[in-house]
Amino acid sequence: MLHTIYRIIRWPLLIAASVLLIVLARRVFMMPSVLHYDDFVEYWAAGRLIITGGNPYDPEQILRLERAAGRPVEEAVMLWNPPWVLPLLVPFGLLPYPIARILWFLLHLIALAWGADRLGRMEAKSAASRWLPWIIAFTFAPALEAVKAGQITSFMLPGLVGAMSAFPRHPFRAGLWSALLLLKPHLAYLVLLTLLAESIRQRRPGFLLGLGVALTGASALAALLNPMVFAQYLHAWRMYPPSEWATPTLGGILRLLLGPQRVALQFVPPLIGLGFWLHRIRHRPPSLPELPMWTMLSLATAAYGWTFDLTLAIAGLVPVFPRRPSPSLRWFGLILAYGLLNGILMFTSLPQIFYFWAGPAWLAWFLAAQGAGASPASPRGSDAGGIAHAARQGAAEGSR
Repeated sequence: MLHTIYRIIRWPLLIAASVLLIVLARRVFMMPSVLHYDDFVEYWAAGRLIITGGNPYDPEQILRLERAAGRPVEEAVMLWNPPWVLPLLVPFGLLPYPIARILWFLLHLIALAWGADRLGRMEAKSAASRWLPWIIAFTFAPALEAVKAGQITSFMLPGLVGAMSAFPRHPFRAGLWSALLLLKPHLAYLVLLTLLAESIRQRRPGFLLGLGVALTGASALAALLNPMVFAQYLHAWRMYPPSEWATPTLGGILRLLLGPQRVALQFVPPLIGLGFWLHRIRHRPPSLPELPMWTMLSLATAAYGWTFDLTLAIAGLVPVFPRRPSPSLRWFGLILAYGLLNGILMFTSLPQIFYFWAGPAWLAWFLAAQGAGASPASPRGSDAGGIAHAARQGAAEGSR
């Protein structure tokens, strides 16, 4: 009887909940206090400019549309993503800003949900642990911040998880998924290098082909819409470089301590990360089970980034998150540290530069959890973490 009632009312309830969510989202995202810090306006403005013959990298044109959308800014919030991102923004540029913002919000939720569900399928050892990625994804402070700010980083999570899952049996599909990492390639530079090296080592050209097809197709479409777009992108970097950004990165704090004018310091951490990657592959070949580690190291050493960019860390944290049925003191310590780090990011409001420690702190947490053997899919201290099981699961699903 109850099952019959549930089957009758579930769709009306789902539709009612969706309508309520849309109505609330429209009211919230059009509030001046929210618009003032909403980054989606830059994506909407760029999408509208490229379909109307404008320059999506021109600050004056961007500012005019951002003000028209209702954002009270004196200086344009510039789009710095490469031109191959623009085809993704075109559908939103065709819509009025309020409708586009609601759809963008819903797509963020879908991206997080899909990434969490896929991680759950890859990592789950029981029905209960299947929900762990969902809990992490929708309580992780950087992910919530990305959804609130309308940042494009959320769409990189499905790309990373999809590549992890597809590579063992479908390298071409993995290459297509990896194209999403090129939305902000500096956040996943070691992940991309590892996937490329692994495809070469295993003689799987399908990955490079898939990545090339996606990148070429998106770039060609952007150039078709605006033949000058790549020249405009390079011009923007020459004329209005983001060299004054006080980003919460190790490079940012180095510049703050040693001199803001020393822009080269911004790139010292990624050079160190690259050096460590090269040293590592000299002694052992790159492998898929190490992708969570390279994800965390990429985020900790990125040249540029903000706290919401740490959304990608979900793919690194889930494989090593404590699941032991008999909790130990170390288990409690890891859970407490996770809650403390997450709480600080969620409930404090400092200038972004003072969160420079966030990326390295999550890397340290990852290494501590991995070293403790917190992941049930790996032996104590293994570099593989739970992603070894993920690769096997992806291969099994791909063969069906």
